[in-house]
Amino acid sequence: MEDKAKLSVEAEHGDKATVLIVTGRVDGSSVGILESAVQEQINAGNKTLVFDFTDLSYISSAGLRALLIAARLTQKEGGRALFCALAEHIAEIFEISGFNEILDIRTTRTDALGAV
Repeated sequence: MEDKAKLSVEAEHGDKATVLIVTGRVDGSSVGILESAVQEQINAGNKTLVFDFTDLSYISSAGLRALLIAARLTQKEGGRALFCALAEHIAEIFEISGFNEILDIRTTRTDALGAV
């Protein structure tokens, strides 16, 4: 159970985008890990990011805020942020919060990379 509480963000670099594979829980105590990963990619010149949430088990309002900031940062740099592979319970959080209307959400990583 303890391992599920941890957050990891792994980057896979492609031709058109960098995929950030987010695993675990994004909450107030772990959101800094996500924010640092995003900033690291932007600082490295990777301005188009695809967030793969296949293994995301939980996201809090702090996590949603971090995603909104990531989307704005990538847009400011001339890129974009796409979000994919949301589990049903994560998709529900996005819908309740209205983030499904604000963020570019795709069903699969292939869909997201195809939209880049």
